[in-house]
Amino acid sequence: MMVSAENVSVNFRKGLFQGRIKALDSFSLNVEEGDIFALLGPNGAGKSTAMYCFLGLIQPDQGAVSLFGQKPEPGVDLFREIAYLPEEPHYHQYLTVEEAVRYYARLQGIDSGVTVTRAIDRVGLGEFRGLRLSKCSKGMKQKVGIAQCLISDPKLVFLDEPTRGLDPIAVKEFRDVLVEMNRKGATIVLNSHVLSEIEMICNRAAIMNKGRVVVQDEMSRLRGTSLETYHVECLPFDLLPDYMTVLVRTPTSVKGEIPLERLAEFMGQMALPGRKLIECTLKRASLEDSFFSILKGEA
Repeated sequence: MMVSAENVSVNFRKGLFQGRIKALDSFSLNVEEGDIFALLGPNGAGKSTAMYCFLGLIQPDQGAVSLFGQKPEPGVDLFREIAYLPEEPHYHQYLTVEEAVRYYARLQGIDSGVTVTRAIDRVGLGEFRGLRLSKCSKGMKQKVGIAQCLISDPKLVFLDEPTRGLDPIAVKEFRDVLVEMNRKGATIVLNSHVLSEIEMICNRAAIMNKGRVVVQDEMSRLRGTSLETYHVECLPFDLLPDYMTVLVRTPTSVKGEIPLERLAEFMGQMALPGRKLIECTLKRASLEDSFFSILKGEA
């Protein structure tokens, strides 16, 4: 198992004589080699705290965490195989983009200008390599963080809200970088509030609430599929069948839902002269639908 947490609990003090906050409550999780795994949940669910435990930055009050089968503690050799991008990375503002990436490369024992240049170019900062970080936008600084994750070809990558501050083009480029890293052998664990992005790249996910995992499964099963209903879109025609639930009707198209048992009959009607089927798809719940449904069941 690449990443494992078993019954982990973490408590924080609110303040002097103010009791404690339970950030993680019997938190258990398993990430397998080759996964692109998402931690999902509302603010305060414990996602970042879980990452800090994986990175050895917080020691659990109860339970155990392991990476590559080893206990994560600051300074151990296993972190040579791990990259991490925090939600809000902070840099020495007087450094240029290239100097910053080179600095992080040397911290990892890498002193190759070619490797640094390749990482900077891969995230689209080649033309800004000489720009000081104090002059960089928030999105550009986030790209510097992504570049430092690339330089060591890590086996395991932790990303905390990695697309925060990125524009749509940069998000697409970042998604491509993640897929490329995964194909080269990196296991990726990330958390994000952008469920549509998670749905596009992750194969497994865990939904968290109040410090614990509510459910973890393959993304396809988390989304869920209804085998009873089809979404259809066709050109408008008179006397729409009564078994068709019309969702949207415009002068140029009709969108609706058809029960499975009436699909063949509907297709027969679409074969008549003057009628045209534009689209027919199995109704599928989105990750967002499942996310809110699961959390609602927990309320």
